[in-house]
Amino acid sequence: MVAVRISELVKEISYVSEIFVANTFTQATEIVDKQQPHVVLLDVFLAEENGIDVLKYVRTHFPSMKVIIVTNKVSEYYRNVCKELGADGFIDKSAEFEKISGIIENTY
Repeated sequence: MVAVRISELVKEISYVSEIFVANTFTQATEIVDKQQPHVVLLDVFLAEENGIDVLKYVRTHFPSMKVIIVTNKVSEYYRNVCKELGADGFIDKSAEFEKISGIIENTY
């Protein structure tokens, strides 16, 4: 449900041409490899492995790709880990949902 709502928000950005949704680490890395999106919106929690592992993967294989963490796990621990690993943004999806479009626009 959240992914659908985020997709709707992102579709409103005029220069966004495609949106891909993944529910697992494997799906996420396959999309990143094949589609090479400009921006990846990523939750800390995914099936299989976690979003932090996807962040590490993206930074290793596509260091210039923008990664924005969008999660309910907003503790300082997760915020600091994601920042140290190179996340370009960190959003509390329960409280800052409306900021997603603006942060994506600022990454360009």
